[in-house]
Amino acid sequence: MSWITVVWSMIAAACLTLAFIHLSIWARERTRLAHLLFATIAVAAAGMAALEVLMMRSATVEEFAKAVRWQHVPVFVAVVAMVGFVRAFLGAGRLWLAYTVCALRLLSLIANFSSGVNLNYREITGLAQLELWGGETIAVAEGVFNPWTRLGQLSLLMLVAYVVDASLAAWRRGDRNVRRRAAIVGGSLALFVLAAGTHYGLVLERVIAPPYLAAPIFLVIVIAMGYELGISVFRADRLEGQLQISHVQLRESEQRFRAMADAAPVMIWMAGTDKLCTFFNRGWLAFTGRTMNQELGNGWTEGVHPEDFDRCFRTYDEAFNARREFTMEYRLRRHDGDYRWVLDSGAPRVEADGTFLGYIGSAFDVTDLKRSEERMRLVVEAAPNAMVMVNREGHIILLNDQTEKVFGYAREELLGRSIDVLIPERHRSVHADLSHDYLLAPAARAMGERRDLHGRRKDGSEVPVEVGLNPISTPEGTAILASINDITARRKVEVETAQQRNELTHLSRVAMLGELSGSLAHELNQPLTAILSNAQAALRFLARDPGNIAEIRNILEDIAEDDKRAGEIIRRLRTLLRKGEVRHRPLEVNEVVLDVLRLMRSDLLNRDVAVSSELAVDLPWVEGDRVQLQQVLVNLVMNGCDAMDGASGDRRLTLRTAVAGGEVEVSVADRGRGIPPGDLERVFEPFVSTKEEGLGLGLAVCRSIVAAHHGRLWAANNADRGASFRFTLPASREQPNERAGADRLSG
Repeated sequence: MSWITVVWSMIAAACLTLAFIHLSIWARERTRLAHLLFATIAVAAAGMAALEVLMMRSATVEEFAKAVRWQHVPVFVAVVAMVGFVRAFLGAGRLWLAYTVCALRLLSLIANFSSGVNLNYREITGLAQLELWGGETIAVAEGVFNPWTRLGQLSLLMLVAYVVDASLAAWRRGDRNVRRRAAIVGGSLALFVLAAGTHYGLVLERVIAPPYLAAPIFLVIVIAMGYELGISVFRADRLEGQLQISHVQLRESEQRFRAMADAAPVMIWMAGTDKLCTFFNRGWLAFTGRTMNQELGNGWTEGVHPEDFDRCFRTYDEAFNARREFTMEYRLRRHDGDYRWVLDSGAPRVEADGTFLGYIGSAFDVTDLKRSEERMRLVVEAAPNAMVMVNREGHIILLNDQTEKVFGYAREELLGRSIDVLIPERHRSVHADLSHDYLLAPAARAMGERRDLHGRRKDGSEVPVEVGLNPISTPEGTAILASINDITARRKVEVETAQQRNELTHLSRVAMLGELSGSLAHELNQPLTAILSNAQAALRFLARDPGNIAEIRNILEDIAEDDKRAGEIIRRLRTLLRKGEVRHRPLEVNEVVLDVLRLMRSDLLNRDVAVSSELAVDLPWVEGDRVQLQQVLVNLVMNGCDAMDGASGDRRLTLRTAVAGGEVEVSVADRGRGIPPGDLERVFEPFVSTKEEGLGLGLAVCRSIVAAHHGRLWAANNADRGASFRFTLPASREQPNERAGADRLSG
C-alpha cells in the first residue's frame, strides 16, 4: 500500500475519531452546540481526505472530474459549520459577514454542479502523473480553469474576515479564557484558511504546479479546534465538580445559617428578589405561633395590626425598590392573640459581583421599651423644670409643657429642630465645643460650671438658666436629657441679697476704720506735722538776708514727699470708705497684702506687733474686688492683733501667700491664745465673737466676701501657739502680663 493512501487514511481516521468524541459530548449535553458543529467539520474533513485519495488515484479524466466535483460538498459543509462554530464558541462575529460567507459558498456549490466539469475546471484535457517522494505518483489534471472558481476564493477570503472580526471582538471582552480561545481557534482558522486560499490561488494562476490538497490543512484546523474544545470540556468538568462541591458547601452553609438563625435571640426573616419571604427562624415562628408554610410569601402580613398594615407595607415596598436598608415599627400579633410592638430592620443581600439576592432582616419585641418610653415621657411632662431630650446630632426629640412656657415655642415648632434655636447666637460656638466634650465622656453633671448660662426665647429675649445633663440610652444611640431651670426669680433675689451684703460689708468696713481711727490719725499726723515743721523752717530761711535757696529747695522737696505720703493715706481711707458696685478684676494677691500692711503700719507699731511676710513669687493672678479683699485682710490682721493683747513674749503676726492645688492661698497666723476647738466654726457665724466687746460680724462678713469670690475661709489652731486664718481664691483663667497688672494696680 502506498504511503499516500496510508497518510490520507490516517487523516480521515483522526478526523472521524475526533468527530465521534465530540458528537458523544453533544449527545450527552445538547446545549453544547459547538461540539456538534466541530463534529460536522471533522466529518467534512474526513470526506475531503477520502475524495482527495480518489482524485490522486484516478485513472481517467471522468473519475478525476467527478472526485473534484463532489469534494466541494464537504468543503461547503465545513465552511458553513466553521461559521456556526466561531459564533457558538467565541460568542462573537457579525451576522452579515456570516450570512455573506454562507451565501458565497452556496453559490460556489451551485456553480460547481452547473458550470464546466466542476468549480475548479471548465474543461479537463488530460491527466498527468506527478512523481512524489519515495517514487509515489499521483494523478494531476491538465485543462482550463473555471472562472467561477473566483467565487470560491472570495468565500474563503470572507471567511477569514469573519473569523478575524469575531476573534477581535472576543479579545476585547478582556476575559483570559476567551482571549486564549480567540488566539488559538480564531488564529488557526484564519491562518490556515488564508494559507489554503493562497495556495489554491497560486495553483490557479500557474505560479506553482498542482496538486492542490486541502485535507492536511483542514486536519491542522480540526486539531487546533479540537485541542481548545478538549480544554474547554476538561475545564467545564472541573467547574462542574467545583460547582457540585459549592452546592454541597452552600447546603452546609444554609444549614449552619438556619441553625444559627434558630439559636439567635431575635426574630430573623429572609425575602427573595420577588419581595416574597422565603425563610423565618424558630424565634419568629415561636412568637407568632404559626408554621413556616403559613408565614412564607406574604403570609406573615396576616399578623400585622390593621392600623399599621398600609404604613408597614409602604415602607417595605419603597425600601425594596430602592435597594436600601429600612427600619420600621409596627404591631404584630403574638401566639396568644396579643398585639406587640416590634422593631423590624431589613438590609439588601448582594453577591460579590453586585447581584441582588433579596433581603434579610431581624425583628424584636419593643413593647416593654415603648412602655418605658411612655412612662419616661409622663415623668418628663410632670417635671417642674423645662425638660428637653436631644439626640447625638443635636436635634430635639422630646420636650415638656414647661419648655413651651419658658421659651415661648409651641411643641411642634421645636420637635426635630436643632437645640441651637434655644441658645443665644453669641454662645453657640461655645455650646458646640461643650456638647462635643460631653459626648466623649457622657455623665450626669451640670453644664457650664461657673459660667452664666442663658436661653433664647422665641421673641429673641434671653432668660438666665441652669442646665443639668443626663445621658439616656436609646435604640438609636445615646441621647441627652437636659433639665433647664429658669433662675430669673433667683437672680433677682441674688441681686437684692448681694446689695444687702454690700451694704453690710460697707458698714463693717466703716466700723473697722472707726477702730483704727486713732492709729490712722497718728499716721496722718506724722506727715502733717512734718509739713508744718518744714514750712516754718522755710519761712525762717526766707527771713534771713540773703536766703539759702538750696536749703529752701530741700525743705520744699520734703514737704512734697510728706504731702504724697498723707495723700496716699487719705486715698487708702477713701478707697475703703467707698461705697459702690463690686467689680471683679485681675489682681495680684501680694500687692493687696502689701497695701494692707502699709495702711496698718502705725496701728501695728502702736500695739507692739511685729509682722513677717512670706510672699510666694510668681503667684498666679486672681479675679476679685481689691477693696473687699483688703477688708478681709485688715479684719484678719486686727483679729490677730486682738488675740495677742496681753500676751508677753513673741508678739508676731505672719502673713503668707502660696499656691495650693490651682488656687492662691493666703494665711494670717498669730501667737495668741488660740481658739477653743468647739468655736473654730462658730466664730464665722453672725453675732458670735470671742471678744468681750465684739459684735461678731467681722468674720461672718469676711467669709461671705470670700465665698462671693468662689473661695473658702477657715480657721485652725497652730501646732505650738496661736491660731491661723486661711482663705483661698481660684486662679484667674487669663493671666495678664506684668505691664497690664502694674497698670491695674496703679489705677
